[in-house]
Amino acid sequence: MKVLKAALACLVVAVIAAAVASPTGTAVAETVKYAMALTDDVYIYDEMQNNTELFALPATYCVEITREYDGWYRVNYAEDEGLYEKVTGYCKKDDLQLLDGAPVNLYLNYPVEVTLFSGADPKSGLPGLELTVTAAFYGNYYRANTSYIYLKYGGGFGYVEGKIDDYVKNDIPSAPVFSENEPQTDKGSSALVPALVLGALALTAVAALAITGRRHKKQ
Repeated sequence: MKVLKAALACLVVAVIAAAVASPTGTAVAETVKYAMALTDDVYIYDEMQNNTELFALPATYCVEITREYDGWYRVNYAEDEGLYEKVTGYCKKDDLQLLDGAPVNLYLNYPVEVTLFSGADPKSGLPGLELTVTAAFYGNYYRANTSYIYLKYGGGFGYVEGKIDDYVKNDIPSAPVFSENEPQTDKGSSALVPALVLGALALTAVAALAITGRRHKKQ
């Protein structure tokens, strides 16, 4: 009996310790969340650090939030459709306005014509090749007082000097719908509850066995 009680007590301690030690992890939104870039200088980053900017989101267009971190959102922009391909990156939380749903035009679909140049050796005196193609415009990029446009053509992405801001914009919401201070469910704490319940049941079983053992001692 003592061996059985000791084994059950160890089980209780192990279950509770495992629940307390398990990491809470980064909460993932249970429903799809969208956020809007209110200005034309909200960047998508390749990594969660400065100096990894890919492009600035077109103003009044949105990203889909897939994960939350300290000060950052992991986001998707665009879809695998036509000339476009979904881009996954990161945005700073403070740069975006959360929405309670997607606007009519979630991502900007704005193909543009660009001219690609392939110059011949200047010493040859031969003219270079100029080729006009249609590419998918994602957003502008600014560096050292120069603006570029981030494009996808064929199977690759690249930059061409210039700026595009003549696209139709969405209506801007009057106020944020969500608040960063809105209480969220702590999955780590909730995971501890069933473990504690299980521990309580196990302790009850130990007590019951102890009582039963006293009642049925051999005479």
